[in-house]
Amino acid sequence: MNPASVPHRPVGVLVTHAALGKELLRTVEGILGAQADAYVLSNDGYSGEALSRAIEERVHGVPVERPVVLFTDLAAGSCGIATRRAECGARVVRKVTGVNLPMLLEFFHYRDTLPLEELLPRLESKGKAGITVS
Repeated sequence: MNPASVPHRPVGVLVTHAALGKELLRTVEGILGAQADAYVLSNDGYSGEALSRAIEERVHGVPVERPVVLFTDLAAGSCGIATRRAECGARVVRKVTGVNLPMLLEFFHYRDTLPLEELLPRLESKGKAGITVS
């Protein structure tokens, strides 16, 4: 089966500070292989308003029937704020903050097989489970 032909297959967009998103995606691809429908937006060189517009443009570049998951690093940082302010219309867009490697590995590993409603709680669980203090 061609993964891009799965209608519910979500598109992942990492909206992060500096090169964090690029490096997270590079690491995911080093583990799982190349990933289609994965995009990175950095806040570098953007005002908050311009970053929101860039997010809107990226989301509107995705076919309307495809859900989009926006991953941000900090909920209260410029990327999280810009993501919340972005106008995505009636599209299916979910926003996940506190992105980390375990969460992204789960997303890219299961996005072809699980519906979004089942995938999102798994992302939260894996993201939290990836944090330990000893």
